[in-house]
Amino acid sequence: MSYYIANEKVDLKYYPNYSFEVGDVDGDGKMEFISLNQSGTLLKTFNLESELLFEKNLDNTGNWGTAIICAADIDGDGRDEIIVPAGKSIAAFDGKGNKIREYKLESGKKESYGLNVPLIGVAKISAFEEISIVAYIAGGEIVALDTDFKEIWKTGGFRNDCGHEIHFADIDGDGFDEIAFCTVDCHIDWSGKRTEPNAGDLVLLDHDGTVMLRKRVDGYIDDSHFDDIAMGNFLGEGNFQILVEKGILLDFKGDVIWNISEKFEHGQWIAHTSAPNHNKGRIVFISELWGSNKRGLLFSGNGKNIKDITNILPWTAFDSEEHKKLNLKLLPSRCHIIQWAPESEPEIFLSQQAHMPFVSGPISEYHRCYQTVRFQLKAMFMDLQGNLLGEAPFGDSQIKDYFYNGEVHSRIADVDGDGRQEIIFPKQDGRVMIVKKHI
Repeated sequence: MSYYIANEKVDLKYYPNYSFEVGDVDGDGKMEFISLNQSGTLLKTFNLESELLFEKNLDNTGNWGTAIICAADIDGDGRDEIIVPAGKSIAAFDGKGNKIREYKLESGKKESYGLNVPLIGVAKISAFEEISIVAYIAGGEIVALDTDFKEIWKTGGFRNDCGHEIHFADIDGDGFDEIAFCTVDCHIDWSGKRTEPNAGDLVLLDHDGTVMLRKRVDGYIDDSHFDDIAMGNFLGEGNFQILVEKGILLDFKGDVIWNISEKFEHGQWIAHTSAPNHNKGRIVFISELWGSNKRGLLFSGNGKNIKDITNILPWTAFDSEEHKKLNLKLLPSRCHIIQWAPESEPEIFLSQQAHMPFVSGPISEYHRCYQTVRFQLKAMFMDLQGNLLGEAPFGDSQIKDYFYNGEVHSRIADVDGDGRQEIIFPKQDGRVMIVKKHI
């Protein structure tokens, strides 16, 4: 088994954090890389050969690289359009940077990171549309748009800010997607770390905007939000459940089915797949980010432990004098399940990233890098029993004045059109790394 870095030509010139996506914007069967900078003011689109297809200035005022963007073919021409927040509007650009759709907001409210529209995604919510655009608007509104950017529905009454991401799945089997997200009072943070409590709710909407579930997050755990939400048939009993990254499985009413949150310090990301060997339910892997032990746990859909990989993987040691002087720490990355080829067994991907301690100052500066530093890291691969299958070493750097919150949107997709999935991983040096496997 051989894992390797196939391509890292594209240099974004910044670390995109959450604001990264892939899509085929020119219709050539290969995907392009789409990103926003930290403030959300610059949209860039590159192809695999590192050619800049276009860049566009946007009227955003973000500060943490938190804008969620998406790509989808909304005009039926076989090419994906790029859908992004653009100040007091939601805008769609074609592969040449032409604005082809725009939805203007009635409100100019902003959330605590400075964005008017922090979350945008694509879902199936209407019998009259193959896809629709669903967005969270600061101030506590959710809007659903058709492909002409006309309103299908709008609902409100949520909290001013929102969680990191928005999630879609047809959990009731009616052919339409439900919508899951967190809504919070203000800047995302653990309630215990703030001068005043920061309340947050877990929300599930039906495809027509009806609230199916809304419950306080701190009723489950001492926090204001859930970082990741997954919906699936985890128990294997024919119906879907909701899994949150702290290790709690819920039914549609928000009642707890099982809770293994005591096994985590700060669970961050969920990857899951069908249980192997004709077993029922799902296999789940959760990786942590801000915990102290590089924790990762593999378990069954009924919450039973398969393997705790905490501290048993080949983690890199930051032991040079420079690394020690900077107090550089190693953290896990977002995890994924990848199936390298249709006949392949699914594997778990987990990589590594560096963290430099926060500098003092305003919150917008907490994750700014104050000194360039280079290091070697490893991408790691496991089977569904948690056994290490292999590694792919790579070089990386934190770059002075780049901004790192450690929560980058790595992706799994067939980016080069060869019929096999790849891992698309934006490194901290700004380069987009594509990982493949010889099979």
